[in-house]
Amino acid sequence: MSTIGKAGRLLDLFTAATPEWGVSEVAASLGIPRSTAHFLLTSLTETGLLQVRRRGRYELGWRVFELGEVQRSASTLAPAARPVMETVVRRFSETVCLGVFLRESVLFIHKVVGDTPLSVMGPRVGARKEAHGFASGRALLAALPQQTVEEQLRGRELRTPTSDSLVDPDELLRELETIRRTGVAFDHGEAVPDVGCVATGIRGPQGDVVASLSLSAPLRRFSTHEREFATAVRGAAAKVSERLRSPDWSAW
Repeated sequence: MSTIGKAGRLLDLFTAATPEWGVSEVAASLGIPRSTAHFLLTSLTETGLLQVRRRGRYELGWRVFELGEVQRSASTLAPAARPVMETVVRRFSETVCLGVFLRESVLFIHKVVGDTPLSVMGPRVGARKEAHGFASGRALLAALPQQTVEEQLRGRELRTPTSDSLVDPDELLRELETIRRTGVAFDHGEAVPDVGCVATGIRGPQGDVVASLSLSAPLRRFSTHEREFATAVRGAAAKVSERLRSPDWSAW
């Protein structure tokens, strides 16, 4: 694997649950020599992507924060989606999330939480979840070329958010075909127990799916209003897609 590939895998190790790593831990987790792990950690520290907070322990550096701010200021996705998401939340008082595809995972980049006492909080903004286990992720997977999806689903062990999750590649591929046909992905307690979710894709200026929009609710309430929720999510995603295609959407 290239040095850049190894560096990318190394950066993937840093999460909210494991924000700090040592050389030996990195070497063991990535299956690389300790000398290679030390070289990668040192190189990333020199660029500012990592920093040493105490002897031999590394964490993400401020350069990551800087790049994140640059990306947020340059991207039109969240600003275009935010008012549409807020409209859906005002209508249903349920939580709406925005996700993007990032290396076999769905990364949640924005959410608007419902305003009832029993609203679902939804995933943390910045959280990455395995795409196959969530409606948001499956809506994104369904937009990928069939060969790419098969390679991703068959080339690794699929972890399960809950015991009800789909993990059989053949079943998942059939589910993705249904999503392509209907335009929406459903999750009935598979990702989070007692939580239902419906998601669909948002299309960018070139017509390709660039994000997913989802609505989550307690499963009992979700089951009662599932069709209405699905219609609303489709309409909201279409509205965001329209805004992204318009050069002056911010003036709407």
